[in-house]
Amino acid sequence: MSTFLKIVLVEPSLILRSGMSYVLRRLTTFDVQVVETGETEQLEELIAEAAPDAPSLPELPVVKAKPAKPINMRDSLKLDPKKGAVVQKKYKGTVPAADGPGIVYDLTLFYQQDSDDGVYALDATYLEAENGKDQTFPSTGKRQVKKGTPADASAIIYELIPSDGSMVFYFQAEGDSLTMLNQELQKAASDLNYTLKLVQ
Repeated sequence: MSTFLKIVLVEPSLILRSGMSYVLRRLTTFDVQVVETGETEQLEELIAEAAPDAPSLPELPVVKAKPAKPINMRDSLKLDPKKGAVVQKKYKGTVPAADGPGIVYDLTLFYQQDSDDGVYALDATYLEAENGKDQTFPSTGKRQVKKGTPADASAIIYELIPSDGSMVFYFQAEGDSLTMLNQELQKAASDLNYTLKLVQ
């Protein structure tokens, strides 16, 4: 008989929350129930329901940012005349979602041809996320190139660092495709698709 775990998952980013929930629900060692929220106001109430004897949390300040104006990431790229022409590459793919048909990642990279630095713009569209309707969440930030993973010392890794300080994304470049990696730079140990294909 497996051990029952009730996990309260608090993460304002729907992209990250869905991914973490998906991983937790796939744990086979435990019988896991995941309760999700993006609002810190609900945290104490959820913990009280999950563990009535747990101590209450300190009151946290709540910051609700106004929607940011669209950013032209190509224009934000700091150009170095010695680094060559600006390259723009667009990748697209549908990856698994915890509570829906999938998440469509539409990723555009901007960088100079002889530079390991650059910027990115990502739209993550959650299919049938809200009352059967799709919801799109943007992310922008910096792109850096790193080399090597635990499984392949010669692997080329794109590190995408969001401007809002949320969790970093990692992709392994493989020809005309990018494969999503976890925080330990490992590929998913499943047959599910986590690959984005070059479309432009």
